[in-house]
Amino acid sequence: MKIFLVAAALLCLFALNEMQPGGKVLTTSDIQDPHLMRRPVVVEGKSWLGLYLVEDGSRVDRVQVEWIATVEFGDSIFTLSVQPKTPILIVADVPQVSPGPARTLIRYEQTLSPGSPLTFSLGPQEYEVQLRGTTPGMCDATVTLSDGTTSQELYFPDEAFVSCDEPHFSLQWAGDLDGDGLLDLAATFSPKYSYYPRRLFLSSAASEGMLVGLVAVFDGTSA
Repeated sequence: MKIFLVAAALLCLFALNEMQPGGKVLTTSDIQDPHLMRRPVVVEGKSWLGLYLVEDGSRVDRVQVEWIATVEFGDSIFTLSVQPKTPILIVADVPQVSPGPARTLIRYEQTLSPGSPLTFSLGPQEYEVQLRGTTPGMCDATVTLSDGTTSQELYFPDEAFVSCDEPHFSLQWAGDLDGDGLLDLAATFSPKYSYYPRRLFLSSAASEGMLVGLVAVFDGTSA
């Protein structure tokens, strides 16, 4: 019986890993905040790209990324160094993103609230990101992206692997990162107050009938 349970658990973990995209994304706060005792993501051996604001808009450029370790009061503190300067976000292993011009619509975190959708315009296209929920604790919350014709759920409670406890939902960035003229998003949709998973959605990775596809994640739990 124990062997069966272990095998079932391993299969579940394998399935979860198979569903996760291979790319990584870190936003400004992930880069600037120090991390205690361990490095939450491997940066060595990867080709990183950073998104910057420039005089004529936004641009994606190659960056050098490394962990800087210090010891404070006997504890190991790891700080992420991104050169030549701190970008809005960095990505690795996302083939849809390459050096070149980009567009930024929002660069600072914007919290989603029920009944107050966030709207964006890219060229002639209008988009809306909507948080909905009916329970007082928002444990049934969903986040939907719509362009007026197609509607796609970006988050729903069934996908959460942690229990609901003061959930929070926000966008860290919105714009066009992959250069196709359509909306891309970096977001945090979490069922728990202490959990901050970053997700990067790109329009160029969307499946048929969808607006965006999930290409990169960072949840602070990987070694």
